[in-house]
Amino acid sequence: MRPKPLMLTDRFIGSDALTAADREIISQGLTALLRERSVAYEIAVDVALSRGLARPDVRDFGLPDILRLSRII
Repeated sequence: MRPKPLMLTDRFIGSDALTAADREIISQGLTALLRERSVAYEIAVDVALSRGLARPDVRDFGLPDILRLSRII
C-alpha cells in the first residue's frame, strides 16, 4: 500500500515560515534524496528487466513527490 502524498499548506511554505537558509538546506536535501532515489529506481528497473518483469512505478520511489516539493521550495 502506497503512503499518502505529503500535503503542504501556506502555513508551512509562507514567507514567514522558512528563511532563505532553511529553503537552501531543504533544497539541498531534496536534491540529495532525488539523486539517491533515482539511482535506486534505475537499479530496480535493471533488475526487473533482467527478470522479464515490468518496470517498477516511479511513484513507489517517491520521485514525483520529491520533484513537486522541489518546485514548491
